[in-house]
Amino acid sequence: MADAAANTSGNTKSETSEKKRKFVDGGDTNVSTMATNDPGGKATSKTSEVAVATPITCDGEMPQKRFYRSRAHCNPLSHNDTFDYPTRPSDIDWTKEHYPNLTKERSCPTVLDIGCGYGGLTITLAELLPKETILGMEIRAKVTEYVRLRIVALRQQQMQEGNQQLYQNTSVLRTNSMKFLPNFFPKASLNKLFFCFPDPHFKRKNHPRRIIST
Repeated sequence: MADAAANTSGNTKSETSEKKRKFVDGGDTNVSTMATNDPGGKATSKTSEVAVATPITCDGEMPQKRFYRSRAHCNPLSHNDTFDYPTRPSDIDWTKEHYPNLTKERSCPTVLDIGCGYGGLTITLAELLPKETILGMEIRAKVTEYVRLRIVALRQQQMQEGNQQLYQNTSVLRTNSMKFLPNFFPKASLNKLFFCFPDPHFKRKNHPRRIIST
């Protein structure tokens, strides 16, 4: 009976781990065969399975916010080395990743949504200010990816409906605005900046983290 219970427990653990693997990667695997030599000098073959991870949301699909939840607060004074930023504003080409359907002269952002969160204002500004180039800036990686996927999905929806222009003037960028904002934009190039509900940082020791002080 003890052996039967042990076998049952082992089978249950094996089935559970298999279910977890299928939940993570959708059950898709690549099977590869590798030739090896045993100590006796005979060639043998070893088969291994490599799990293939699938993204939560593919480009063109509307993302679900519940998969991109993140902490509301982030320390802007730490982890600055994880961001890519240009040495000078003239080094960046906004048409490559952000505004592919705009001309190079039009693609330079003129309206910024600093700390854009999940992109509600950023997308609304694109509708209200069609002649401006909107850019949302966010420091949290998961939230930035959510906004990017949302904009891509909206662009494709509008193109299918015959509207080639709507949402082409908006994009999102993950960066630390407190530290690298001057690296992206030339002087006198911005018309509007929005700071909605910035973290007040009431404690005196955290005052340097404020993006706005009065």
